[in-house]
Amino acid sequence: LFHAQEVPWGAPLPPENTPLTVDIGGVYFRSEGSRPGAFVCGASPPPEDDPDFDASDPAHLVALDNADDDLFQERIWPALAARAPALEVLKVESSWAGFYEYNTLDQNGVVGWHPDVPNMLLACGFSGHGLQQSPGVGRACAELLLHGGFATIDLQCFGFERITGHEPLFERGIY
Repeated sequence: LFHAQEVPWGAPLPPENTPLTVDIGGVYFRSEGSRPGAFVCGASPPPEDDPDFDASDPAHLVALDNADDDLFQERIWPALAARAPALEVLKVESSWAGFYEYNTLDQNGVVGWHPDVPNMLLACGFSGHGLQQSPGVGRACAELLLHGGFATIDLQCFGFERITGHEPLFERGIY
C-alpha cells in the first residue's frame, strides 16, 4: 500500500476510483478504498530473481515475511512515476510478499471437470486475475453443474485436458 500526498506542483493524482492499471512492463496499481491518494501497487519479480520455492528450505519461508524493497525502488516506483507523474512523491505505508496461485504450464486458470476424479469440478489456478474473471467462471461452473455443459460462456479452452496434454494457453496480459 502506498500513499501519495498532495503534489506541490499541481499534477493531479489518479482518482479514487482508479481501476487496476497495468503498465506494459508488468507494474500495476489501483486505488485502495475511499481514502484519497491511497493505492495498491506491485509487480512480479523477473524470473532470474524469483527462484522456485522449496518448502524444505527455511530461507524460502523467511523470504515470504519480507517484501523486496529493492523491487519497489528499482522497478515499481520509476514505472509509476512515468505513468502518473503525481505518483513521484508516493510513500510506502506497508508491503507484503506471497505466492502466486497458478498452474505452472501457462499461468492460466483451470475450469471444468477433472478427467479422472468423478464429480470433481475445478475452478482454480487464476492467481490475481481470478478476482476479475470470477463472475464469468462462476457462471460457467453453474452451467456445467445445472446443464452438463457451458451455455453462455464457453470455457473449454481452460479445461484440465490442456494440462495433461501439455497444450498451454498463453495470455499476453499475465506478468
